Amino acid sequence: MSSGKSPVPTASSQEEARVPTGAGAAARSSSLARSVATPVALTVLMVALGFAVGGNTLTTLEEVLALVVFATATNLLLGQAGLVSFGQAVFYGIGAYTVGLGWLHWHLSFWLTFFLAPVVSALVAIPVGLVALRARRLYFALSTLAFSELAYQLAESRYDFTQGANGVFGPFVPSVLTDPIKGYLFLLAVTVVSLLLMWKVTRSPFGLVTRAIRENRGRAQALGVNVYRHQLIVFVVSGFFCGLAGAMFVVYSQSAYPELLDWTSSGTPIFMAVIGGMGTFLGPALGAFIYQFGHDELVRYVSDWQLVLGGVLLLIVMFWPDGVLGSLTKVKWSQWRNSLNKGGSDE
Repeated sequence: MSSGKSPVPTASSQEEARVPTGAGAAARSSSLARSVATPVALTVLMVALGFAVGGNTLTTLEEVLALVVFATATNLLLGQAGLVSFGQAVFYGIGAYTVGLGWLHWHLSFWLTFFLAPVVSALVAIPVGLVALRARRLYFALSTLAFSELAYQLAESRYDFTQGANGVFGPFVPSVLTDPIKGYLFLLAVTVVSLLLMWKVTRSPFGLVTRAIRENRGRAQALGVNVYRHQLIVFVVSGFFCGLAGAMFVVYSQSAYPELLDWTSSGTPIFMAVIGGMGTFLGPALGAFIYQFGHDELVRYVSDWQLVLGGVLLLIVMFWPDGVLGSLTKVKWSQWRNSLNKGGSDE
C-alpha cells in the first residue's frame, strides 16, 4: 500500500509490461488480493488483541491508535506532499480542546464534540495554510512551528477559558467508553475508517498530482497544476484527521492541556513516520506502535530515554532511510522484479 513516487510509469510497471499478458494479469490479481487481505487480517488481529491483553496494555493500545491516525495524517504532508510541518500539533490539540471545552463551558455531549473536533481543526487549518504555504521548504517548516508556539502560548495564558497550564480534566467521556475493551474497540473502528479514507485520498487523482508536485514542483506548474491550491487542500485534510486524532486522545486520557499544542508534539508523528517509512502508507502506523511501546520500555529502564530515541532516529536515517516498512517493501519489490526477469528469460 505504499505510495508511488510519481504518476509516470515505474521500472516495475515496465518490467510487468514485458512479461506475457496472462502472467502480468495474474501478478496484478495476486497483488490486489494481498493488498485487501493484509489490512483485513491486521484488523482482525487488532480486534482479537483487545480481548487478549490486560488493562495497562489495552490503555497503551488506545493511545497508539490515536497516534496512528496522527502520524498517518501528518505523513499526508510529509510523505505525500513533501511538506515538513511542525504545526500539526495545533490541530491535534484543538481536537482535544474541542471536546474538553465543549463539556466545560457549554455542557455539550461528547458525541457532538467528537464529530465537531476534526471540523473545527480543518477550519483552523485553512487560514494557517493560507499563510504558511506562502513560504517554501525551511521557511514553511518554521512558519508552522511559529503557529504551534502561538497556539501553545494562547492555551497556557487564557486561564479563564482553557484553565491554563492545568488543562481541562473531567468526566466528559461517556461511561460506555470508559470501559477499556469498549473504548478500545471504538477507537479501533475510528482508526480503520480514518485510514481507509486517507488511503483513498492518496490513491485518488488528487493524490497522484500531489506526489507529482512533491517530485517536481516546477514541472507540475508548467503542466498547469495549481500547486498552491493542491497543497492547501492536503494541508486542510491533514488538519482534519489530526483533529480527529486529538479527539481520540481524549477518550483514554479524559484531558486536554497546552503541551498537546507545543511544536515538540508535532515532532512525534514525524519521528513515527521516519521509523516506519515515510514512503509507505502504513509505515507511520507501524512507527506509532514501535515508538510508543519502545518509549514505555525505555522510560521503565532508562532515565535519559530521549537520548536513546535520538540515537535510534540517527541510526535509522543513516542506515535505514526508508524506514522499517519501507525497507521491507523495497526488498519485496526487488524480489518480485527478479522473479519477473527470471520468468521472462525462461520464456
